[in-house]
Amino acid sequence: MRTFILHTSSLAAMMAAIAVPAAAQETQIPTVVVEADEKAAPVYRFGDPVDSGTTKIDRGSVESRAPGSGDVNEVLKALPTVQFSSRQGRATRTELQDLRPENLSISGGSIYENLFVIDGVGVNSRLDVSGTNPQHYIDGNTAASAQTVWVDSNLVESLTLRDSNVSARYSQFTGGVLEIATRRPGRRFGAETYYGETSPGLAEFRVSDRVRDAITGPLPQEPDYEKHRYGLTIDMPFGDRVRTLLAYNLSDVTVTNYRGPNWLKYGDYGLTSRNETVMLKAEADLGANLLLTSQFVWSPYESRSSHANGIDNYVTLNGGGFTGKMGLEGRLGVGRWELQLSHAFSNNDRDSDHPGTVNVNTGGGSGIDWCSGSSCSLGGPGILEQSQSETGLEGRWAQPLLGGALSAGFQLAYIEGEKGQPYSAAYRHVSTKDYPVIPNEINPNTVCADPAEEAAGTCVTGRYALAQRNDATAFHTKRDLTSTGLWAEYETDLRGFMVRAGLRYDYETFLGNHNLAPRLSISRDLPWNLNLTVGANRYYGRSFLGYALREDYPGNRIYQRRPTIVGTQRIWSNTWYLTNHSETAGYSNANLATPYSDELTAVLTGRVPVIGGDFRLKGITRNGEDQFASSRATSQVYDRETGGTSTRQIYTITNDGSTRYKGLSLEYVRQLGDHHAITFSANVSHTSSSNISYFDLADDTEYDQTLVYYQGEIRPLLEVTADNQLADYAAPLMLNADWGANWFGGRLRTNVNAHWRDGFERIEDTGVNIMVGGVRYDVFDTVKFSSSFSANLSASLELARTSWGTALLDVRVNNLFNTVLEQDYSSTSQPYQMGRNTWISLKYRY
Repeated sequence: MRTFILHTSSLAAMMAAIAVPAAAQETQIPTVVVEADEKAAPVYRFGDPVDSGTTKIDRGSVESRAPGSGDVNEVLKALPTVQFSSRQGRATRTELQDLRPENLSISGGSIYENLFVIDGVGVNSRLDVSGTNPQHYIDGNTAASAQTVWVDSNLVESLTLRDSNVSARYSQFTGGVLEIATRRPGRRFGAETYYGETSPGLAEFRVSDRVRDAITGPLPQEPDYEKHRYGLTIDMPFGDRVRTLLAYNLSDVTVTNYRGPNWLKYGDYGLTSRNETVMLKAEADLGANLLLTSQFVWSPYESRSSHANGIDNYVTLNGGGFTGKMGLEGRLGVGRWELQLSHAFSNNDRDSDHPGTVNVNTGGGSGIDWCSGSSCSLGGPGILEQSQSETGLEGRWAQPLLGGALSAGFQLAYIEGEKGQPYSAAYRHVSTKDYPVIPNEINPNTVCADPAEEAAGTCVTGRYALAQRNDATAFHTKRDLTSTGLWAEYETDLRGFMVRAGLRYDYETFLGNHNLAPRLSISRDLPWNLNLTVGANRYYGRSFLGYALREDYPGNRIYQRRPTIVGTQRIWSNTWYLTNHSETAGYSNANLATPYSDELTAVLTGRVPVIGGDFRLKGITRNGEDQFASSRATSQVYDRETGGTSTRQIYTITNDGSTRYKGLSLEYVRQLGDHHAITFSANVSHTSSSNISYFDLADDTEYDQTLVYYQGEIRPLLEVTADNQLADYAAPLMLNADWGANWFGGRLRTNVNAHWRDGFERIEDTGVNIMVGGVRYDVFDTVKFSSSFSANLSASLELARTSWGTALLDVRVNNLFNTVLEQDYSSTSQPYQMGRNTWISLKYRY
């Protein structure tokens, strides 16, 4: 909390700079604005030919196509070069509770290697956000996200996706760029509020054929949950020169969870997640050619977790954070300039209601009846502290020059990552052949010398004492870096060819590499209203602090104690002695190159004869090199505090990773009169990657010299799997369709969108072994993955339109045709997937 106050107080002055001139303006009487009938438009617009990898989605499309959850990333499903996880439809309790935005793969890039920008402020994590176990003793924050801050779709004015041919202005990505522009303050007073919800009563659940074949008895109980979404936005101008916007959004979910078999007497329990967004924006016209902007976005995320086999083990996982910025933009002669100072902070702490566990045997008169097992535990994992902050200064200049257009800019940033934990401990019995728990630790003659131990449950007079303590040693690690970026590009018409040539320089103190990234795009108009654009570009990624923050992980220390025997009494004091010391696996950095991706792209755009509409045919090839991956483990000898030596494993981050992507997409958009618009897209691609997580070994390292049995032969594993498609975020064929329509003068607006993901084959381990020549080999064969189809419907109906505003009923139906989204899903403990499910909302606009 103290860290949050320090960061937020440093941003308060940004808003105050505009609030002062606002007070001097005379408030005007609000004017009610009633919406007129708007034309239906395709879901997105193509960028300029020379900017062939850019796609723009405006506010109307976001409102019509965002799901009821408010996740704006989901709108990008209409785009052929954006891939989502095939696991999206699972209705596990963990998935239902997750309110974070969906992860994205853009043009074959890793989900960790995109550039997310909200109103010009980067919101990208350099920390390890790959954790999946919220109870893990030291890596357990599953609320972290590659996108550190996000906002509700109701606050979004537009989305701009750049999947290829990206301007030199952008860097620190090897996937794609997603720019999210939030609503600007209005020049007239206005307000909007809404409420939406969904629950199992508005949903159906499906199971795959594979699960039905595996379950012989009745299916488990269907999921139980409640989700809500609220919002309020107010536009408040002060005179003609100052405009402000205040917005608040809240999404929450409660999911019913079930205790383990030895803890059933405690009944079901609900776990919640909660995501809030507070946004303050202000604009002031300081002159005819000078605009001052300021904004603050606070978007904290909290998710509760509790292990089913225990009590008092609740933890709160934190995510999200805040951004703030102050900017100036104006004109000077023929030039346009912008200057922006920003700060972003993300909080990935884990709070624990009861740090440290206590595990007690239930037999021998211990008096423990917390559960029905042979031992019971209370308490949870310790507190974790993890955060990232970034303070940046950015400037841009653009002007006409020699018949063309010159633009240039700089970016300076200071980034700091922290990780640590306070002290906590886990207590348990010592149980050996020579020292049985009964009667040594469970004994009616037990006497606790420290009364505080009874409250903690580590010693209870007349019943038991716990003689072993496992310490989670306190530590704190901080790593920082400075990032510098300079760029320039020039666009001109050269003998009928529109040429945009750019060059970007980046330097980060953490890796210490000077990187030059050329960008080139050449566009040419052709006969028959066609245009051909080709591009050649290099993109550099950014530093990763995950290994550096693991360098100071503390070792494990186990302490024990013994009682003092006085007559028949066994007196236990709070005095412990070290019995075991071991070091955990170590992580270290090395002299690394900056990951990069080389791209070639060709795009053909134009009008479609006869039927009308516009099309875009785009081909992209990417080769990613020097990607981050783990080394093989090496052994390191260390001195044990209890005497002697031992060894531990050391992992070093390397540049052994690589990616390959080839994709061909076709898009068609058409407006049909004033009230209908259609969009179709298809993508054929092949994506391969040597490793998924930065803590994975690259395939060339992990499988070097490994032989397997494949189709009757003993062959190298790397050769057998060389042509494998990436298993997730990489469907080889996708088809998307979208139809938007306005009815009854715009009082009813509907959208239907559909998505088909083709199945594919991979060569994988079958789980079978075979003996050949006295040697055991894993048997590899072709494994087929099923295709998937989903369709979604949204309808927004004006219930009333008066001089006092407009009331609307909004319905969002996901998986309209109630299909099984993942036929390959095989879990029998949580077998359900989301079938048809509906969000219902009411909205009021003034």
